[in-house]
Amino acid sequence: MNARNALENLFNKTFERPSDLLCCAFGLKNHEIDAYFSLLPGPRSVEEITSIVGADRSTVQRALKKLLDLNLVIRKRKEIDRGGYYFEYSAISDVAIRDQILEQLDLWYKRTRSFLLENWTAEVE
Repeated sequence: MNARNALENLFNKTFERPSDLLCCAFGLKNHEIDAYFSLLPGPRSVEEITSIVGADRSTVQRALKKLLDLNLVIRKRKEIDRGGYYFEYSAISDVAIRDQILEQLDLWYKRTRSFLLENWTAEVE
């Protein structure tokens, strides 16, 4: 693939679902996207998410860690009456994520435009 084809692919990319944008904007894999969408209806435990997405516990926990690191989910500690605790996870608002993606797009546009205007020369092939 030459540089021209790479640019054509970049500018011709189409998105059919919100998950397509989550993949590009945050670098999420399918199981991480599935974990996020499993939380949109409301808070859930790791066990509930595991059941919904059909993945093993360790995969779900790694997905939740990445989502936490990216501030896409919130984790709350819940106490158990007989002692102990578990964590409950909630997705941040899909509107908040849309706004984050829009901010990333605006920043990318400004940086790319600035680069082209300031650094592009007639010698570029």
